[in-house]
Amino acid sequence: MRPIKLKIKGLNSFIEEQTIDFDKLTDRGLFGIFGPTGSGKSTILDGITLSLYGDLARKSSNYINTNCDTLSVSFEFQITSANIKRYKVERSFKRDKKTKGIKTAGSKLLDITNGELILAEKVREVDKSCEEIIGLSLDDFTRTVVLPQGKFSEFLKLEGKQRREMLERLFNLQNYGDNLSIKLSKKIKGKRRESDVLLGELKGFENISDESLSLKKDELKTKEETYNNFVEEIKDINKIFKEKEELWKNKQEILLYKDKELKLKSKFEDIKKKKEKILKGEASLRVKPYIEEYNKGLIEFEETEKELKALKEKINKLIKEKEEIEKNFEILKNKKDIDLPKLKIKEERLLDAIKEEKLLNNLLREQKNNKEKINLMLLDYKNKEKEFKVFENNIKEKDKKVKDFEEKIESLKVEEALKNAVQKGIIITEKYESLNKIYNDNLLKKDKLKNIIDNTKKEKDDLSKLLETKNKIFLELSKKLEKLISPTSSKDLLEKQNKINKLKEETRRLNEFSKEILECNKENTLLIKEIEEKKILKEEKERELKRLKETYEEIKIENLAHELRISLKEGEPCPVCGAKKHDFSNLKEIALKEDNNFSKEILTLEEKIKVIDNDITKCETKFLTLKEKVKVLEKEIVNLGEDFKNISLEEEEKNFESLKTSLDEYEKNKEFFERDKENIKEEIYKLENKISKNNAIENENRKQLLTIEEEIKKNLEEKNSALKELENLKDSFKIEDFIKKNNEIISKEREREKLSKDIKEFRNDIEVLTKNNNNIKDIMSKIKEEGAELRAIINEKDALVEEKKKIIKEKSGENENLSLCLKKIQENIEYIEIEYKKEEENKKKIDKEYEEVNKNYIEEITKNKELNNKVIENKEKLNSVIKEEEFENIEEAKKYSLSKIEIDRLKKEVEEYKNELSKIQGVIEGLIKKNAGREITEEEWLNIQKEKEEKEEEFEKIKEEKITLEKELKDIENKLKELGELLSKKKELDHELALLDDLEKLFKGKKFVEFVAITKIKYISHEASKRLKEISNGNYGLEVDENSKFIIRDYKNGGAERDASTLSGGETFLASLSLALALSAEIQLKGTAPLELFFLDEGFGTLDENLLEVVMESLERVHNDRLKVGIISHVEAIKNRVPVKLIVTPAISGLGGSKVKIERS
Repeated sequence: MRPIKLKIKGLNSFIEEQTIDFDKLTDRGLFGIFGPTGSGKSTILDGITLSLYGDLARKSSNYINTNCDTLSVSFEFQITSANIKRYKVERSFKRDKKTKGIKTAGSKLLDITNGELILAEKVREVDKSCEEIIGLSLDDFTRTVVLPQGKFSEFLKLEGKQRREMLERLFNLQNYGDNLSIKLSKKIKGKRRESDVLLGELKGFENISDESLSLKKDELKTKEETYNNFVEEIKDINKIFKEKEELWKNKQEILLYKDKELKLKSKFEDIKKKKEKILKGEASLRVKPYIEEYNKGLIEFEETEKELKALKEKINKLIKEKEEIEKNFEILKNKKDIDLPKLKIKEERLLDAIKEEKLLNNLLREQKNNKEKINLMLLDYKNKEKEFKVFENNIKEKDKKVKDFEEKIESLKVEEALKNAVQKGIIITEKYESLNKIYNDNLLKKDKLKNIIDNTKKEKDDLSKLLETKNKIFLELSKKLEKLISPTSSKDLLEKQNKINKLKEETRRLNEFSKEILECNKENTLLIKEIEEKKILKEEKERELKRLKETYEEIKIENLAHELRISLKEGEPCPVCGAKKHDFSNLKEIALKEDNNFSKEILTLEEKIKVIDNDITKCETKFLTLKEKVKVLEKEIVNLGEDFKNISLEEEEKNFESLKTSLDEYEKNKEFFERDKENIKEEIYKLENKISKNNAIENENRKQLLTIEEEIKKNLEEKNSALKELENLKDSFKIEDFIKKNNEIISKEREREKLSKDIKEFRNDIEVLTKNNNNIKDIMSKIKEEGAELRAIINEKDALVEEKKKIIKEKSGENENLSLCLKKIQENIEYIEIEYKKEEENKKKIDKEYEEVNKNYIEEITKNKELNNKVIENKEKLNSVIKEEEFENIEEAKKYSLSKIEIDRLKKEVEEYKNELSKIQGVIEGLIKKNAGREITEEEWLNIQKEKEEKEEEFEKIKEEKITLEKELKDIENKLKELGELLSKKKELDHELALLDDLEKLFKGKKFVEFVAITKIKYISHEASKRLKEISNGNYGLEVDENSKFIIRDYKNGGAERDASTLSGGETFLASLSLALALSAEIQLKGTAPLELFFLDEGFGTLDENLLEVVMESLERVHNDRLKVGIISHVEAIKNRVPVKLIVTPAISGLGGSKVKIERS
């Protein structure tokens, strides 16, 4: 990612909009951002992160300037990958009036590679898109772009816990340390909860087994057989029901249609009257056209009579109007022929005069303009003449000043020998001061190193004593751990637990089976009793049915005999015996009984017997099922065996709890001793590292002490030599203070330079003034020429004006206002023409109207005669038709008048009546044929319905029982499957918990974080070493020893190893810069495109001049075309060493916010 342009307004100390052009700022590779503390240097970085991520890396909650209510940022950047893409992010924020917090007012992401294409406008979409384009989160971006130099130099020298913690922060290794331990702990708790839930679920499957599945299958099989038998019975009864239903429906339809037939026959008289009405109506309809024709002719004749009268009156009126119009037309015709030609001639002459007047006015305007131009030219000429004199005086004055300045330059000239001597004196003075500073610094370093060596030796002795004590403690803990004896293993404990669980399960099943057998036996006893009772009841009902049927047969025979006796007639043969003579003396009155009541009673009893039979079957089936179930349960009890009955469950549980408590105590003690032992071991490791480090530091400090003592001696000699040379130079040129003298020379040189510049400017001014003077001369000559030409034109046009005035007078006479005179003439002409035309049109109009009315009058007379004849003819025809249709007169014909629609409606009603009657009679005949002599009574129909319903209800009940059994069987099968899955899941969960327990032990004490950190450090040190070799010209390399401690490889001294703490300031900077770049590159790997710049944030305040030079040379080597380096600092000393600078001026109260500007050197 390469920044192009940033705009900030209202952010922290920036009130007015400030623009930072990164293209200009980074074009030299190395650049700096400078300004005093609090000026707003870091706010520039805040502006970038606020644009890209909508948030600040510093997590400030109130970043809008107190003098502003809104904030806006805009950031343009480029992504360089396979294709170069440019983007622009714009965001605005405002202060919430209610909460006083900050909320987003608007956001937009645009692709500006080719024009402007909006990619996102909602806040979340813009945040997500920016993160996807750059490929880094806010934290990763900040850590990659801003390298805090001080932290990395500190990181070089850190060890143990402090370095690990810093690595955790840099690489987000919290995920492998505390975060991972917390996640692991949560995972273990979650898995244990799952295990508890699983055990709870398994308890719900205690009654589920293969035996229960087998029992349920047998029960279902019995029920399916019963179901199949009922299916056949239902088919038979449905067939009978269908036949009876058809007969019953046909019977009901016949009754319905006979009722309809009766209703239709009652309407016969009404239909007859309608037929008569139709005949009269049709006759009236035939007469109607003749009546209408007669009436129409009569009305037309009366209307023509009225029209003739009105036309006659109109003709008389038109004759009078025609005479008046012709009289007025003659008067206007005379005016048109005589007065109009005269007026037209006058109009033409006046138009010519007005045209000439316009030309005259144009000439007068031109003359006026030309005279004004002459006056302006004269004024301009005078002004130019004055200007010419002013320029001549200026030229003379500037010539005099140039001569004065040249004399003064000569007087300020300084000898070259003196200048060289002063420069040499300054260099020697600076060298002496520098050597004196180094000498004093080395004396301080010498004292400091002596103190460090003494302190190191003392600290080493203390650490050795402490190490000896820790080793003793470690040995004691090892012995205690060895003495601990485990009461049993976890495996044995688990086997014990499984044994108890099995014992519990077998005991539970025995109790359950025994209870079920007892319940089944009890239920069977009740069923036997119920079956006996049902059988006795059935026998009673069967006896009752037999008696009822015998009585029914007797009554049927008696009723039949009685009917025959009643039907016998004297003289006719008896159908039974054939006798013609009958004896009625013994005939008695017998009350006939309805056989229907007996039929119902018989059917009811038969149904009851069927129900009792079904109940007996159900009870017997249930009895057999329970008996089978008892056998299965007894078999299950036998399968359980006798061994578990001899074992005490309570005693086994008590032993298990005791063993578990002992094992927990052992594990607790063992963990306690191991943790203490591990802590002591880590402390011993740290102490050994510290002693080793102290030895290395002491040796290195002794070497440095010898080097510094040699440097002090050398510095003293160089300092004395420089002082002697400086004294000789002062004596030779009689100068006490070379810097003061140098300032005097510089002052003179600057004055000479200023005077030379002024002379040059004066000479340029003289040249410009001379040129202007010549231009003014040319302009004055031109004005004279143009003035002469204009005067000649004015004289010519004066003569032309007089000529035009003469022509106008000839054309118009003495009339002064030509336009008014022309207007009056034109109005007279227009009046005559309009009036003549109007009267001419009136004449034509009245003539035409008269002709039309006269024509209409003649036509109406003819029409009147024709209509009169037609009325007489129509009356004769009408009388003839009335007679033919057998009407007495017109009134009678009108009385029976019906419309065609009404007649059609009556005809339709008659026809519909015929069709409906015919249709009903046809349907009745069809239904009688369909029944084919078969009959059904209401009682028979009700009985068959009842029988069908009862059978279906019983069938539905069996069907539901079958479905319930199928569902129960399916549930048992599913639960058996679930039980298998749960047991498998439990096995997997137990294995996973064992693995997680092992992992928990591994993550104690952040061992895994240390491992990840060491892996990262080794890779980064390799990358940092490459960069260090590059920027130090191959003098240094960076490595990690077996204790993961940074060491420097000094290739100047044959590749010797050096501790990071022995590095000088410049060396430390180079090493920490290389490390910072390597770490930045590692974090960048998360991104989708490389970041093409980074900032070194403060890290130069403690460097002296020499070290600063080394640092700047190194930074010059680091940057290239694809990587720009920025320095953020408030140290003024390094400003001159940076080619391009962004100067940040702090905000001043009352005068605005922070300002930025780019400077180059």
